[in-house]
Amino acid sequence: MTPYYEPYPYFNPYQPSSFCPVCPWEDEKERDQRKFKELYPALARQIQPLVEEECDRMEYDGSFMFDEYPDQFQIRCVCRRIYEKMDKRAYQDDLMMQETSGRNWMEDFVTIMLLNEMYQRRLRRRERRGGRMYY
Repeated sequence: MTPYYEPYPYFNPYQPSSFCPVCPWEDEKERDQRKFKELYPALARQIQPLVEEECDRMEYDGSFMFDEYPDQFQIRCVCRRIYEKMDKRAYQDDLMMQETSGRNWMEDFVTIMLLNEMYQRRLRRRERRGGRMYY
């Protein structure tokens, strides 16, 4: 006769597995974020991979992206790099419009997208570290 034992403790019937994430709301947040990025206008969907690539490069301990007050000069430099990587032929009509207004709205748009992505990554990092950080 084999002894009877329970494979899981009675107080925790839902064990984490590869199918079920530890925190289901985190998966839901990422899924919602992906869905909303799919609803971006065509121009934003073309710029988004370039923004994510730059943020991937900056995502390390000690990066200015995670400073309490990120340096505005460095943000402008990163935006300029993204702007220079963009395919200018695809935005030729838009670039002609920006010259008449006197302000480079495309760079402003890239800056907004970069700041939004940085904000999302800072939130995700805080959640992984367990909430509020004390310096």
